[in-house]
Amino acid sequence: MRGRGEERAGRSRAALLRRAARIRLLLLDVDGVLTDGRLYYGEKGEVLKAFDVKDGHGLVLVRGFLELGVISGRGGLARTRLRELGFRHLAFAQKDKLVAYRRIASRRFPDQAVAYMGDDVNDLPLLARVGLSACPADAHPEVKARVEFVAERGGGRGAVRELCDLILAARGRTASGARTPPRRPARPRATRGRAG
Repeated sequence: MRGRGEERAGRSRAALLRRAARIRLLLLDVDGVLTDGRLYYGEKGEVLKAFDVKDGHGLVLVRGFLELGVISGRGGLARTRLRELGFRHLAFAQKDKLVAYRRIASRRFPDQAVAYMGDDVNDLPLLARVGLSACPADAHPEVKARVEFVAERGGGRGAVRELCDLILAARGRTASGARTPPRRPARPRATRGRAG
């Protein structure tokens, strides 16, 4: 998996993996990151959002060694899904996302141990602060120009899974969550000589 953000920020794959290996807290925006940013309104005014199960599975794979949280500018319509996925830190209706970030991370997580994926200009101050900044492929152009990792997929369409896969790879795990076996040097094959 190679996100375009590696080249854009001038980072090598190895440098990106080193940053990802330090992550202990994964924070995400909701609208445009965990969802595609669209809101569906029902006849009675109820608001619905759609979530990608591949993103959810990626979060399940990393939640055993990372804490999960959201910082969103909108109200908490996604609480049910987030609880299902094991999110511990929920901050909704945040005009200034740095305020919520300080409350969540400051006591236990240094900036270098935090990854954040956002998609719009209101995410830029927080993206500039964390140890690993990321965005979906369909993020605002200004965001894409400033983050370290740009996913190949859009928000609500697998972008979060790509970030989870990057973190898994940095910890020596495959996309299935299994540990990758250590590489062993190739052994020369014995060849049988012909009797002559």
